[in-house]
Parts: sequence; structure tokens; C-alpha cells
Amino acid sequence: MKKYVRRSLLVLVTGVTLYVGYAAYRSSFPEEEVVPAVVVGVQHLGPDHLISEFYVNKYGGTGVGREGGGGGEICCIVIPSKWRPGLIVEVRWKVEGWPSENRKEVDAGKFESVTTRGMYIAKVPLEKYENERSGDVYVHFFPKGRVRVVSTLYSVLSTAHPVRYGPVDRDLMATAGWPIKEMFTQAELDEADRRRNKWQ
Repeated sequence: MKKYVRRSLLVLVTGVTLYVGYAAYRSSFPEEEVVPAVVVGVQHLGPDHLISEFYVNKYGGTGVGREGGGGGEICCIVIPSKWRPGLIVEVRWKVEGWPSENRKEVDAGKFESVTTRGMYIAKVPLEKYENERSGDVYVHFFPKGRVRVVSTLYSVLSTAHPVRYGPVDRDLMATAGWPIKEMFTQAELDEADRRRNKWQ
């Protein structure tokens, strides 16, 4: 009997906890249906560079390697299930590179010559979803601190993907970011820590 009562209480507490969590989650998007989306980073800077870390709306931390895309994935952010005008995301990223003559060193797994090229931040429009359906969110990084963000059902290797894959010197639809000296200010780090530990 005691086991049954304990199990019933556990189920009740779990149910209430899930309901409260869901209600809090929904309250941040009161008027629209939202869906989770995986974020994929794609770099168009060529094999002498990489995006060592990037964040979307301050969430993330993964990177994109020298080969260009598909390796940097974040799960998950939340976006509206249907696109609407005015959707903006904040992207922060760090670009690193090394001179071409040091490629043998890097290919051997040594990174002494890697140099930081810079950190950037940009407020970027989330482009219109094709067929009004959301998919994964792709963050495309271009030279000179520029970035595009698209949501699509198609892989970056598909010809139906909105942005051409591979090294691209110029993309007229990319948003220019501006350089920053640190990825997050101390105030932002303190606020993130408070949110993580708000139960204390």
C-alpha cells in the first residue's frame, strides 16, 4: 500500500511539474505556435578558417570546422511554426584562421599557429520559410563578419537549400555584424548564471 501511495504521489508531482514547466514555456510565446529547431552552422570562409564557437540568442557554444558545415549543431532553439515578418535572431561568433603555409601543421593535429581573427555580433533576420514550414535553422557565416540565417527542410548539400554551399566571397543578402572584444559581458554571464541557479 505504501509503495502504491508513493508511486501515486510521484506521478502527481511529476505531472504538476511538467504542466507548470510547459505553462511557463508557452507564456513566453502567448500568441503563436512554436516548434523546436536544430541549429546548424555553415562557414563560407574557406579551409584556412573556422568558426570556433557561435551562439544564437545567447544559446549554443559549438563551432564549425574548416570543411564548411554540418558539424556545428545546437539542439534546440524555439521558432514560430509559421514564418512572419520581423523575426530577428542575435548571432555571436568567433572566427579563427591560420596562414596557408601552416596547413601541414594543422593537418597533423597541431594548432600552434592558429590565430584569432575576431569576434562578431549581428542582429539577423530569420528569412522566410519555404512553403511556410519551418525546419532546421542554418546559420551561414561569410567573410568580413557577415551572416545569414534561414530555416529550411533541406540539407545544406541539397540544391533546394536557400544558400549555395561552399566558399562564397560575397552574399548580397548577408547581414553585416560588428566586432566585439568579448563574447559576453560580465553582466550577461552573471545573468545567465542567475537564470541557471534560480531555484537556489
